Amino acid sequence: MFDGIMVLLLCALPAAVSLLLCLIPGKESGLARLLSLLGMLAVLALSAGLFFGFDGAVAPGRYDLNVAWIPSLGVNFHLALDGLNVYLVLLTGLLFPVVLVCAWGTPQSRDKLYLHLLLLLQASLFGTFLSQNLMLFFAFWELVLIPMFVLILVFGGENRRQAATTFFLYTLVGSVLLLAAVILLGVESLRQTGSWSFEFATLYALHLEHGVQLFVFLAVLLACAIKCPLFPFHSWLPLAYSEAPASGTAIMAGALSKMGAFGLLKLAIPLAPAVSAVAAPYVILLAVVSILYGAVLALRQEDFKKLIAYSSLSHMGYIVLGVFSFQQASVHGALFQMLSHGAAVVGLFLMLSLLEQRLGASYKELTALSTLAPRLAVTLMLFILTSVALPLTSGFTSEFLILFGGFQQGFGAWQAGLSPLTLVAVILACSGMVLGAGYMLRFARVILYGKAGEGARLEDLNPREALAFLPLLLLILWIGINPAPIMGKVQGAVDQLHAQIAGSAVDKLHAQVVGSAVLPKAAIKNTAD
Repeated sequence: MFDGIMVLLLCALPAAVSLLLCLIPGKESGLARLLSLLGMLAVLALSAGLFFGFDGAVAPGRYDLNVAWIPSLGVNFHLALDGLNVYLVLLTGLLFPVVLVCAWGTPQSRDKLYLHLLLLLQASLFGTFLSQNLMLFFAFWELVLIPMFVLILVFGGENRRQAATTFFLYTLVGSVLLLAAVILLGVESLRQTGSWSFEFATLYALHLEHGVQLFVFLAVLLACAIKCPLFPFHSWLPLAYSEAPASGTAIMAGALSKMGAFGLLKLAIPLAPAVSAVAAPYVILLAVVSILYGAVLALRQEDFKKLIAYSSLSHMGYIVLGVFSFQQASVHGALFQMLSHGAAVVGLFLMLSLLEQRLGASYKELTALSTLAPRLAVTLMLFILTSVALPLTSGFTSEFLILFGGFQQGFGAWQAGLSPLTLVAVILACSGMVLGAGYMLRFARVILYGKAGEGARLEDLNPREALAFLPLLLLILWIGINPAPIMGKVQGAVDQLHAQIAGSAVDKLHAQVVGSAVLPKAAIKNTAD
């Protein structure tokens, strides 16, 4: 029971701190900010404790809380730590105190509304990742939208109204179909079991007809493609990323985008495994288009913030490629990429935020950072090297595993005499790494090197800021140097995902060619073994 309460505290602590802020007088902004930071640090300590205490192979159900909420409809308040969310729990616990510490000296950090929004956003994200009941998952999925919308609307740039509205409408469109899929699954549970249930364990065991699976898969795919985002559902991204406050942009890129990838792993594949097997080559193609499209747009950008925004679009494509390659290596790589990209992109956005705090809008013309502020330059370069997948960084570990698994999948299909579409797509995805190195190193050359103007001054990284970036850098190096212990925590979930997709593709579809794109039977069996 105590372990279950620890999971509940991840959601309850940020919400409780937000309520406590209401008791603090409006003039005591420093006290409110300090209380918020202490609450976030307590949540970070708890999420780290759960991460290190979790062993998916030995006791996957240890951290589990299941309380009946609306029994007549099968809606339970069911939260649990599992192999699919354990990385994201650590990431969510880590990002928010880092964001707040980096925004410590800004006017918005003295606004209680800003602190309320950050805390509610963190609680909602934890609820989304930890939910084991589909209706509860949907409730938290939608709840995340509210504080982020207000954060952009109140603290964003000149075009914040348009950015907030576009972000809201895009995500709402995806949620409408997702809600229809949730209700349909509840009806299927009533028809097959005689009672309403939205528990994931119950829904995974249902025998869904092909038409039902197809609708569920498409609904989930659309909702997740908007959240990630994937091409061509990314139109909200440039405006939202550029107009949101620095903290909002960092959280959108570092945590909210991972909701989309998580939804594919948690909903699309387990609920519609047969359709997922057939659709995999086409989703992979969509992911590769996102990789190359984002990289090409990033190459053309002069605005640093938009460059990182489009690079984020490209990197999210790698995650989707890894998920739908259905190989153990690629799924591990996709999970690592969620963690790695979350840390790296937050670091990049926050570094630009610090430069903007020091220089204002003129930071866009900054050169010779290595001369003016060497500690800032070294820290920024470490995040850049992670983004270009330098060996011994987390970016290399994750992207290598994704491409290796994708190549296994594509080569197996080609050997079986099926369409070489997946293999060609993976080869094209490799070129995305070259493009990524091109635009990130160009960014580094422009901002780090050059001749400083006479009398130019810039405050270097101070101890508070260095302490904020340290855990992100340690995480990046830890995954890059010694990933094996972390991989063991999710091995059970990866095995289960493989069993679901392999069993469906072999037993239900018998590996028949549908548009020359279904997974080959031999390759699926080898993967399962």
